[in-house]
Amino acid sequence: MKNIIILFYLVISSVGFTQFSNEEYFSNGLELYNEGKYLEAINQFKLIIQEGEHSAALYFNLGNSYYKVNDIANSIYYYEKALRLNPNDKDVLNNLSYSQNMLIDKVEILPKNQVSEFLNLISNALTINHWLFIGIALLYLFLGAFLFYYFNNNTMIKKNYFSLSSVFFILSMVFIFNGINRFEIEKNIVNAIIFENKIDFRTEPNFRSEVLFNLHEGTKVIVKEELNEWSLVQISNGNSGWIESQSIKKID
Repeated sequence: MKNIIILFYLVISSVGFTQFSNEEYFSNGLELYNEGKYLEAINQFKLIIQEGEHSAALYFNLGNSYYKVNDIANSIYYYEKALRLNPNDKDVLNNLSYSQNMLIDKVEILPKNQVSEFLNLISNALTINHWLFIGIALLYLFLGAFLFYYFNNNTMIKKNYFSLSSVFFILSMVFIFNGINRFEIEKNIVNAIIFENKIDFRTEPNFRSEVLFNLHEGTKVIVKEELNEWSLVQISNGNSGWIESQSIKKID
């Protein structure tokens, strides 16, 4: 029993120490950033990632730091990672647009259907975790209302609780379905950022094939297929081609 208590104390102590260290790294990073020591700030922020901790605020500040040293590819990369955790953060979206304005390539975006764009806007209003959490909470409310309906003998009260439980059930299914749907979509869409100064897009996954076009670092792509050391990627205007996998970094 004594050994278990000692082990528990060591685990709690190590967790607390890690949290303290990460907070210290983050504070140091912010202080160094405010002093204009952007590379040193980046090193502090990355120490937190090495500890296995991830957050939108961490990625946002990394994006800011890289932007200050004119590393646009890394800046966009970390802003995009921040948006994966907090899709509607206005500060991240605003700073991301500044970084994108620095890109050499201006790739047009395919026009979207207004209905699908509206549905995407609603879907992106919350994160996947929030959709699922609210959906499960509504499911518990449904169960509670249904139990009141089932065990109540008053006809009018039973009717009210039945209606209420039906509303909770429908809403819970909507929230849970939307969370699962978002998860499936994001799981199947692998986004990446080009980190090569200039990369050729080819018709086939080899250097003998025809060059379709070329792009520069910082451009966002969607990875459609991978073959050996090559990746078939698509850009926002719908064009696609094969590039070397080492030239891109996936936004996990």
